[in-house]
Amino acid sequence: MSAAAPHPSSRRLAPRPFVLAVIAVYLLSFVSQTLLSAPVTARLSVLPFVLAQTVLIWFWILLHRRRLIDAGRPTGIVIGVALVYALQVVLMVLLIWMVVAANAGSNEAAVAGAGLLHLFVVLYLLGTMAGDPTLGVLQIWLIGFVAMMLLPVVIALCFSIWTATRPRLSAPP
Repeated sequence: MSAAAPHPSSRRLAPRPFVLAVIAVYLLSFVSQTLLSAPVTARLSVLPFVLAQTVLIWFWILLHRRRLIDAGRPTGIVIGVALVYALQVVLMVLLIWMVVAANAGSNEAAVAGAGLLHLFVVLYLLGTMAGDPTLGVLQIWLIGFVAMMLLPVVIALCFSIWTATRPRLSAPP
């Protein structure tokens, strides 16, 4: 082994530093949602959000692989979970991009309330004020849409918890 090669223990990550780093990644991912706000998307489209999510997914993969190496577990599943989350990001970006492109010719594109999700919230509130808190089929579609958007996040979060709870294989040499 040459002196320039990284030490094998440098690829390992103990549970406590892993938890702290993953919490930071999840918080940054949550905060990056502000890059999808109307003022940002009106000027820069969805590119800042895509770049932020790309970097955060890369860090997420790196952290989980190092933690699983420390636990003596195979690391292939990390890519699969990251791809499920990346697919969700791609679908959300396409949805936001279509809404922004549809409003690009009007002055309403710069209004902070523009968006498909806001429409669902307004419809639900109108239904509640009218005395019927159920919106029938629309409510089922809304619940299904929200569940599909949150499922990759729940999968990634559960995987992170599972990864954090794996015992260390042995102390680093």
